Amino acid sequence: MSIRAFYHNSPPGENPLPQDSRAVPPETLQALGWQIRMLAGDDIETQGAAIAQKFGQTKITDMIHILASETIQNAVSVEEKARETAKLQKYKDYYTATTDITLICIDGEAYYDIEDPYENMWIRVILSKGVLMYAPGGAHTRVAFKGAEGHLDVLLCYNKDLSSSDINWVIGKDTENHPARLRYLRSIGK
Repeated sequence: MSIRAFYHNSPPGENPLPQDSRAVPPETLQALGWQIRMLAGDDIETQGAAIAQKFGQTKITDMIHILASETIQNAVSVEEKARETAKLQKYKDYYTATTDITLICIDGEAYYDIEDPYENMWIRVILSKGVLMYAPGGAHTRVAFKGAEGHLDVLLCYNKDLSSSDINWVIGKDTENHPARLRYLRSIGK
């Protein structure tokens, strides 16, 4: 199975709708600071952890199980914060992580949208078992499930020097002037 990435633009609140238009080559994603790979075999977790180490990320969360229908409050751990953010954005708002992370999809399927600030469009990646994504902190993203029964099982990898209080997700317009967002835009020359 290969990674599918394509330009996707839909009205706010309708990002779960599938659209398949212009394919996005890996070079475009790399120019935006993203690294996306497909892992295969029974040792996806081990392969993903080895790749994340090359990015300087040696701390790995416990398995994060995100249900499309789940509600979470008072999140403290990285795992809880990731689940809460995926739910709070309610398929409408974008969000940004405050630090670089690597996401390894162990099971499930969802749409993972990445902002292309040059094209002023979204790039949709089908997130499914075996997809590894290195996500630069400050990049706008959003997640949508295909239906109410959708789920994802993921691992997040991050820099070992960070604690769970250092890793947060900022939602919507609050991201625009956030230091992580400004660093990201400078890093891609925007």
